[in-house]
Amino acid sequence: MFTVATAPAVRKMFDFMEQIAPCFESAGFHVEGVFHKRWSEGDYGMYLLRRRQPVLYLGLWSELWRDRGHSLCIGVHRDKWAPAVVARFQRRFPDCEPYPPKDPQPFLVRGVDNTLLAGDAVKDVSSWLLRGYLRELADAKF
Repeated sequence: MFTVATAPAVRKMFDFMEQIAPCFESAGFHVEGVFHKRWSEGDYGMYLLRRRQPVLYLGLWSELWRDRGHSLCIGVHRDKWAPAVVARFQRRFPDCEPYPPKDPQPFLVRGVDNTLLAGDAVKDVSSWLLRGYLRELADAKF
């Protein structure tokens, strides 16, 4: 999965992550970073929070990229986040899967469609999430 082309792709994704964060902040979500210097041993992404409650993870999860081919993924923590958030994610993304699969408390994750990353990724991904998944969570009570 990781080749010579991986490094430039990862750099592009890092830039994307820095550029997309303000889109969510301007929509009223708090962005909390999960940025590791050695992303290949973990993840490089962000948690979106509403009223101090996490509502979405967005980022590069190296294991998921390696195992499933998703360069960018979204997810929620199945057992640790508000049940309403998890239920909303499962309704919106019925094809989500537990990851890591053998973890007793996995995230529910889904890869972001590569067509959203092909054009104006910042605009396309932020619009897709804000208009689809996050819109209803803006006013939700947790």
